Amino acid sequence: MENLLYKILLIEDDNLDQTAFTRMVKNRELPYDCTIAGSVVQAGSILKSERFDIVISDYSLGDGTAFDVLKLVNNTPVILVTGAGDEEVAITAWKTGVHDYLIKDHERNYLKAIPKTVENAVKYKKMEQRLKLLSHAIVSTEDCVYITDLNDKITFVNRAFCETYGYKEEEIVGQDCDILWKNNGPAESGEKNYRAVSGWEVGFFHYRKDGTQFPVSLTRSDVKDENGKEVALVVISRDISERMEIEGELRLANRDLEEQNRLRKELAVSVSKELMTFLSDMKEVIAKANRDDKDKIKEPAEKILEQADRKIERAREIVGSFLEMSQVEDKKIEALT
Repeated sequence: MENLLYKILLIEDDNLDQTAFTRMVKNRELPYDCTIAGSVVQAGSILKSERFDIVISDYSLGDGTAFDVLKLVNNTPVILVTGAGDEEVAITAWKTGVHDYLIKDHERNYLKAIPKTVENAVKYKKMEQRLKLLSHAIVSTEDCVYITDLNDKITFVNRAFCETYGYKEEEIVGQDCDILWKNNGPAESGEKNYRAVSGWEVGFFHYRKDGTQFPVSLTRSDVKDENGKEVALVVISRDISERMEIEGELRLANRDLEEQNRLRKELAVSVSKELMTFLSDMKEVIAKANRDDKDKIKEPAEKILEQADRKIERAREIVGSFLEMSQVEDKKIEALT
């Protein structure tokens, strides 16, 4: 038994049974925080202000029955205690919401079964709450979720699935999951760039009810019972149409950018070659002027020509370096492609 303190409401109008219950709790050192009500009215007053983990109620009470108690209890497990011969009443109560029932005997041996019955009721309640939480999470998630049995029959779909695939729940539950594939395999050509990422398998196509095809990424998980045997398959599907469209636009944009860069480089290289030719011609003109008219050129003009010659040479070095770098980059690109 877990080391927890359970809040228990005992509804019992017999003082001897009340005493026997509290004595049993004390003698066995049970982790119970007990509150006792002697009637339906008193129980109703207590339940308005307090919450309990378990309600244990005798069937026959002075001002009503356990059925009246069930109307007052809000989402709390009820254990019914009824006298011998009232088994049919107990079964009826069980069908209407009682978690479990015990048959009261004169020797009060039924008290021995109280701890185990309480423990089972608490565990059941926790499991029920967990299932509700998981169910709410699956139903409300934005991802499409569907569950199939081992024969590939769809047994469950969530809201997102119905909205994405266009089916009503009653239309798709019971169908073979092949209806989503229509013998469609992995994506072809460029779509094969999608691959398994963080457990998601991408690069597949599914079909909606209207026959339109759309790309999906999938993750699958086996559901196993307590013996480790597979009993179902849970599949989470994501519509990646927008993602593929964005990535396609990015690929086109990159190709356009690469083409623009290539054209700009070609233009720069062409202009640089023309400039090199022009600079060479200018350098030759200056050299010829120095050779032919050296005696006629005054000293200031001679210095200006020398400076021009040096600047032209520097410009040729810069342009030459640019052309060499362009050739190296082109060789790198060719090697990569």
